Amino acid sequence: MKKSYKVDLVTKMLSYVPDLGWTWDALYKAELNSKKTKSLSDEELHSLFDNKISNIIGIFNDKLDEEMGAAFNAENNKNLGVTQTVKALVLYRLRASENYKSIIKTSLFFMAQPGNAYEAFKQLMKTSNKIWETAGDNSTGRNFYSKRLILAGVYSSTLAYWLAKETRSIDGSEHFLDKRLDDVKNIGKISKQSIEVIERTKQELRSMIRKKI
Repeated sequence: MKKSYKVDLVTKMLSYVPDLGWTWDALYKAELNSKKTKSLSDEELHSLFDNKISNIIGIFNDKLDEEMGAAFNAENNKNLGVTQTVKALVLYRLRASENYKSIIKTSLFFMAQPGNAYEAFKQLMKTSNKIWETAGDNSTGRNFYSKRLILAGVYSSTLAYWLAKETRSIDGSEHFLDKRLDDVKNIGKISKQSIEVIERTKQELRSMIRKKI
């Protein structure tokens, strides 16, 4: 099955998530009302996403990442410095999410369940990597991972701040983002603090794997 079909199906599913949550029932309804293909069985739908709701949420997150990149590239952002480029991309990511605020809250609640911890981390790192790739980052080795881990912390805390109040605007969250970026002024460079973050994350991942979380 083509990736475009899965993206289209997940996009249709979004209208059912507010009432049904991130559930197979929401996906069934989306597929039933899809006019592009014949109806798939429940087993076929499960197989399409490897029997994981987290994979469906992952496609939704990928969709927002792509919209962020497209919006950034459509504007004249070539003369921005590293920090300003990263800031612009985080704000573009929030704007791509603006129409899905309640749905994103639901997805975060689902991914916060212990069994989804590793998948949640992977999806966060994919967004961080997409931001750096769009910014033109070509770092390698330890610096590559350090920058993405630091940015993951900046992005996730800014997202949480924005989501905390339904009425909080993206513009109203920009000052918070500025403060987070100021906390990591050397976001484009590796530091002792960055190395400590990497080692801590490695330990947490090893612990998750041992516990099969």
